[in-house]
Amino acid sequence: MKTILILRFSAMGDAAIAASVMKEIAAQNPDIRFVFATRAFFDPFFDGVSNLEVFPVDFKKIYKGLKGLLRLYKDLNKNYKIDAIADLHDVLRSKLLTLCFRLSFNKIKIATINKGRKEKRALCYGETQKTPLKSTWQRYTEVFQQLKIKAVVKPAPIPFLPEKVKKIGVSPFAQHKGKVYPPELMEKVLELLNDNYEVYLFGGGKKEQELCEKWQTKYSNVYSLVGKKTLVEELEFISTLDVMLSMDSSGMHLASLCGIPCVSVWGATHPYSGFVGFGQENNPQIQLELPCRPCSVYGNKPCKYKNYRCLYEISPEEIVNSLKF
Repeated sequence: MKTILILRFSAMGDAAIAASVMKEIAAQNPDIRFVFATRAFFDPFFDGVSNLEVFPVDFKKIYKGLKGLLRLYKDLNKNYKIDAIADLHDVLRSKLLTLCFRLSFNKIKIATINKGRKEKRALCYGETQKTPLKSTWQRYTEVFQQLKIKAVVKPAPIPFLPEKVKKIGVSPFAQHKGKVYPPELMEKVLELLNDNYEVYLFGGGKKEQELCEKWQTKYSNVYSLVGKKTLVEELEFISTLDVMLSMDSSGMHLASLCGIPCVSVWGATHPYSGFVGFGQENNPQIQLELPCRPCSVYGNKPCKYKNYRCLYEISPEEIVNSLKF
């Protein structure tokens, strides 16, 4: 059986998009074994894919530094007869790892993602009219097409909304400030939803968990799941929701994995950059059309006006209205 090694080490949202793509490609190629090298934490994303296994990589301990990468190369070679590599990450670690395979005596075909960095920079800083770029799932698919295997991926649109909405998930956080709806405004959203819906909060670290606990105490129909469930349990619970409200972050992509419609909120970033959830293209994307947007692909750059108008001027009422059938 032919074995294809796939590299995508992080982040959660990107791994979730890759999982959606892999479920289709693996089904189209049952005679190929796919080995997905990524964080062990992401393993549940690939449940049910019989010809795909996750090879866990821990860059903090086992595979730390250059020596760790060499060890990873040796371990992969030891465990598998790799015929081809699909690099879905194109970062220094994946470049060095694929270099090791290129320098080996085995002839291994390697295909690397084209992230469209130039186009994304132009989207943020160019003077031309903004146009949608290729989606991330399309860029992943093209890597497998380069390897000359069957890769026909077309997301089935996730319908929006059910006739009666009862359970709403809210994923209010993101890694960078430019993607986070201000907490004081998000609390107003929760207040408006509290009387008519069950609201469940997802995601975040310790600081965010404390905030969610505070909201849970204050509002009778708001429940915090932050830090209370494993990823498997979280995915199972998301599957029972009627709709998810998420920033441009992993919550949107977890909803896609579970086939749940998502209303997404965009600040410094923009749906045109290609990170809309798999199958969520037709669902509401709340954003303000401002000349300074997008100012960042990932939302990691501070607002040059220091006011984050792109987020603060989205009203809680607009968000709540978008969640109603």
